[in-house]
Amino acid sequence: MVAGMGLAGCTFNFDVTSQRTALENQVMGTYKELDDDLILASSVRGLKTKVDTAPVKVSASKQGALDARQNQLFNQDDIDELKQQQILGEAAGGTVVLLPRHLVKGEAPATKDYALAAQIAAEENRDRQAIWQRIIDANEHLSARDLPNVKMTYAKMLRDSAAGGVWYQDDTGSWVQKPSHGAGRL
Repeated sequence: MVAGMGLAGCTFNFDVTSQRTALENQVMGTYKELDDDLILASSVRGLKTKVDTAPVKVSASKQGALDARQNQLFNQDDIDELKQQQILGEAAGGTVVLLPRHLVKGEAPATKDYALAAQIAAEENRDRQAIWQRIIDANEHLSARDLPNVKMTYAKMLRDSAAGGVWYQDDTGSWVQKPSHGAGRL
């Protein structure tokens, strides 16, 4: 009884930080689905049920997301290199942006590198928008009003998996450089 009374005033707070949120699981699940579909499409050189039948119908949302994911994979090496060169960074809202020049240490990159970075960033952001829309379309528990949360979740996942040295905006909008240890990829 005394032990029970002693515990009555105690509260236990558990923070489980290693578990993904439901939204993170939905985002990752949609990316995995797109990657699996791209592998299937490339292995059979098209989405067909059988050689002698018509192609499988794919919704415009899914086709747009598949095209976007394929373009992301194509540009990934360039984006990673531009991040390591401190030309691109990850914004808090889930987009990739040109880094403010005051963050760049050493010699400023060439103008042609900035032009390439701007073009690739525009493509990447277009691709991300198509995939975010697919995440919403593919998950019955999400709607257009969930888009800001999808973007913020995506941004958090990118921050967590970023390679060392990459610049990103934290939730307050401040620019932070990821420490060299703890590198990873989405």
